[in-house]
Amino acid sequence: MTWKLVFPFVHDYPVITREDILAFEGRNQLKLSADYAAHLLAHRGSSPMFQNEDGRFRAVEFDVDWEGKPAKSYGDRCGLESTFSIFEGKDIESPYKGGCDLDDNIVWNKDLHPAGLLPIGMDAGKSLFLLGVEGELAGRVFFLSTFHIPCPMSYDHIGFIADSFTAFLAAARPMHRDD
Repeated sequence: MTWKLVFPFVHDYPVITREDILAFEGRNQLKLSADYAAHLLAHRGSSPMFQNEDGRFRAVEFDVDWEGKPAKSYGDRCGLESTFSIFEGKDIESPYKGGCDLDDNIVWNKDLHPAGLLPIGMDAGKSLFLLGVEGELAGRVFFLSTFHIPCPMSYDHIGFIADSFTAFLAAARPMHRDD
């Protein structure tokens, strides 16, 4: 059986323009990677899924490299349940299948991770997918386990997924299920 990466809910997300991206970056004093900005423009930030030749869909999952951190108890795979997009200034509310607002998630999740990381999606348990937006983290994709948040804050609950958003999408695979 073959699976193809698709974005079936793209029309549930608002249209994103370059001006929207520039305004988002200005409001939040950050710079998005070029490949993530291209995803926002092309797919409105919508969630990827896999579809087979029979038309069935399957969620995506990724390998996480915990590098021996305590959060490795979460497991070595994570599934992407929902993604975040830009809803500011749009005449649309954020329906669940249409993702959540990037601006809101910056505020809601600011105490869960060190600075320089932008929440861009979540798994079914509300653990977060993060995009690096500054310094050596810029453009890299990480996974934050909300089941293991250290105090004081550190990177012990953040695992590595990919060196870029493009590599992140390329690393996606159909979620393993017994069916």
